[in-house]
Amino acid sequence: MRHVSWIAAALLLTTGASAAELPCSQVRLIVPYPAGGATDVATRVVAERLEATFKKPFVVENRGGATGNIGTVAVVTAPPDGCTLLVNATIIATFPVSFSKLAYDPFKDLAPVGGVGVTPTLIVAAASVPANNLKELVAWSKSKPDGLNYSTAGYGLQQHLASEGIAQRTGAKFTHVAYRGGGTAMTDLVAARLDFGGFLAGTTKPLIDDGKLKALAIVADKRSDLVPNIPTTAEQDLPGMSSYGVHFMLFAPAATPKDVVALLGTELHKIIADPALKQRFATIGFDATPMSPAEVAAAMRKTADDLVPVIKRLNIKLD
Repeated sequence: MRHVSWIAAALLLTTGASAAELPCSQVRLIVPYPAGGATDVATRVVAERLEATFKKPFVVENRGGATGNIGTVAVVTAPPDGCTLLVNATIIATFPVSFSKLAYDPFKDLAPVGGVGVTPTLIVAAASVPANNLKELVAWSKSKPDGLNYSTAGYGLQQHLASEGIAQRTGAKFTHVAYRGGGTAMTDLVAARLDFGGFLAGTTKPLIDDGKLKALAIVADKRSDLVPNIPTTAEQDLPGMSSYGVHFMLFAPAATPKDVVALLGTELHKIIADPALKQRFATIGFDATPMSPAEVAAAMRKTADDLVPVIKRLNIKLD
């Protein structure tokens, strides 16, 4: 009897271990943006480490278009076996509001796996602009009959919503100027043809370091190791703006087995928590954010709670 019991126990252990393995020869990591951007580079860094952990290829596929929705749908409709994964930002939690027709529900159709990294939003201005902090920027806007013009790299996304959130809370007069590309907007910002801008740290840090731009604030509750000398919005009497950084997470199709999600989440957490990866991420403008699936789900809910009211107030539609 003891011999039979031992065999049964061994079989259970073996079954449990195999159930938590990835049933594929390679894993597809879908990045729903074009190749070469910071998100793509960060995903490839993570893919290399996942390959070493799981002893199988993790192939990065760029499926850009429709503000990331083409690539996201490709994962939502993929077999839920842990072999097709998505790297996307928590902003998708707001897409059911900002898109009138969305082919997926970010809360029901995706299973959170873990955190990857956040690239903070900075409020920046040309070196010649008279404002040196948010208080001076707001006062300057109120002193001008037409207020101030600003731009961002993405209408309806975090940088735009952050600037509008600041305006709402302070009574500032800001007008968003939409550009077809972030590069043109940045050129006009450096030349002071715009009064200020809301851009990501990875894009603006080299220009700040060169003295071509000055940073007025990082839109966050805590300072970032990427730009430790830049004061937060919370330090400037605007707390509770932690959802305005672009925070990337790893997701699987919703029906992926829980033990597979747990396995992926555990190994990803180890990778993202590695100091060597944190240092590598810093070179591309990312703060590494190791998170559990539950923490990712909470971050998604907070993003929706914080940003959906701003989107509704501005009546933003991205389609």
